Amino acid sequence: MSRRPRRIAIVGHTGRAAVRSEAARIARKLARRGCDVRLERDLAATMGKGGEPADRLGAWCELMISLGGDGTVLTAGRSLVGRRGALLPVNLGGLGFLAAAEAEELDAAIDAVFAGRWRITTRSGVETRIRRARGGRERAVGFALNDAVVRSAVSYAAIHLRVKAMGEDLGHLVADGIIASSASGSTAYALSAGGPMLAPDLDALVVTPACAHALGSRSLVLGPGSVVTTRVISPGPALLVLDGQQPVDLVRDDEVDISLARRRVRVYENPERPFLRALQSKLGWQGSERRSL
Repeated sequence: MSRRPRRIAIVGHTGRAAVRSEAARIARKLARRGCDVRLERDLAATMGKGGEPADRLGAWCELMISLGGDGTVLTAGRSLVGRRGALLPVNLGGLGFLAAAEAEELDAAIDAVFAGRWRITTRSGVETRIRRARGGRERAVGFALNDAVVRSAVSYAAIHLRVKAMGEDLGHLVADGIIASSASGSTAYALSAGGPMLAPDLDALVVTPACAHALGSRSLVLGPGSVVTTRVISPGPALLVLDGQQPVDLVRDDEVDISLARRRVRVYENPERPFLRALQSKLGWQGSERRSL
């Protein structure tokens, strides 16, 4: 985006008072700069104002500012997939690993975007398709910026899956579930399940069993064009969950295809907060000279 953005959308965590106050303040500030500013519908309702659905804002805006934690970033990112608008994620939540700036840096971040000092990078996500056991056509389900997870619908119950990747049968998996993540999502649920950390600009699909019942079940890192297919073998209900926010019911013999999405999300990158520094500050990935000697 070479010119200063004029159409600006604001999305935010609706349960945080700080988000509501900052959204109102930033909206006024940007309006004084001559920008057309619109609020996401649910956030606007908590502020007593009118708003629009996130997906409609994603199609309209040149810049979307997300105020909240990583969940808010994921919601905003899905609304921007394949579109020209770019996301500026600001952490007003907890960990905020996906954020480009913290709360106290909000004004400076907006100034940097308007001055053209921050570049726009792209993030890949995953897309999913379902083939129902009870007939019906294969259909696309949706996009996830971080990950798609197939798991039991019953808490703490293992699920039985048949897994294929790159056209090859990988056998019978018994686990809490299977996680297929983008590079950006490799530092989320997949990391907690023992998967590798990938730089977010890599085009790779990370497939990680969650709490597998076999010592040999480990993560796979697959390239663009790879498709992972899971078939539900367990008789009980199962779920496909996108970004931990969008569940889809599955039943026995339903199949889910998961692959890297062709469409991408444009995100502003803070040059003072590269990926490796975020690993140190947010996830504690560091050592000490004394321990290494």
